[in-house]
Amino acid sequence: MVTGAQISLAVGISAAALSLCIGICAGLIAGYFSGAVDAVLLQIFDIFLAFPSLLLAIGISAVMPPGLTSAMLAITLVGWAGFARLVRSITLSLKEQTFIEASRAIGASSARILFRHILPNAIPLLLVAGSLRVGGFILLEAALSFLGLGVQPPTPTWGSMISNNRVYINSAPWMVIFPGL
Repeated sequence: MVTGAQISLAVGISAAALSLCIGICAGLIAGYFSGAVDAVLLQIFDIFLAFPSLLLAIGISAVMPPGLTSAMLAITLVGWAGFARLVRSITLSLKEQTFIEASRAIGASSARILFRHILPNAIPLLLVAGSLRVGGFILLEAALSFLGLGVQPPTPTWGSMISNNRVYINSAPWMVIFPGL
């Protein structure tokens, strides 16, 4: 069960980190460069956020071969849009601040403003949001593994342990209960 926890945590944390990276890039671009760029990226965010996370992850995993990398990729593709919307809203509020206007007035480039002024102010909020999403990503990985779309046996994860031990639920229910907690 401890080995299953290691793999499930690794998938959750790495999917959150990848989702954060993609979401930060997309959100900074959408928030800073308003207009058509913002409108197009916002529609892409809304498309990803319109579907339930589990159904979208199942759909993405179904077209890829089952395994650890496909589960991480599916969870990353499900989770990045929420981070992108958060970064976009932070960027929209920060780009009107006086210290950003002062940077723009002295001739700082857009990349410098984004990565030197806006992103450092967004990192505390993103760390909190990322750590909160790790638990949901672990549950997504467990659901994918339970359905046979994630990490495959004999590699132990919480979802695959529940799936493999379903036949023992009447005689030894703890084999299903403890990985499910």
